[in-house]
Amino acid sequence: MTRPLRHLRQDAAGQRLLYALDDATCETKESKEEDRVFIFWAPESVPLKSKMIYASSKDAIKKKPTGIKHELQANCYEEVKDRCTLAGELGGSAVISLEGKPL
Repeated sequence: MTRPLRHLRQDAAGQRLLYALDDATCETKESKEEDRVFIFWAPESVPLKSKMIYASSKDAIKKKPTGIKHELQANCYEEVKDRCTLAGELGGSAVISLEGKPL
């Protein structure tokens, strides 16, 4: 589990909307790369109006850092509970390890 996803997992019952940026290292049979991932966390328990206001700023915030290759939007604990979610965003079944740990 990468650092931002670990933090989201620990706070999964929380009522906070969060943006996170992570440099995730993944390995496939062909290569090993570090990809920048933009994570948008909007728990289902947060009021819809708050989510809409938060989502409207996502594109502006996402443009600030450079090199973002992937985006992960998570709305519930199930989507952040293990590394397979992020691995799926980074390359699906081709990913054999994430952050140096086999899947």
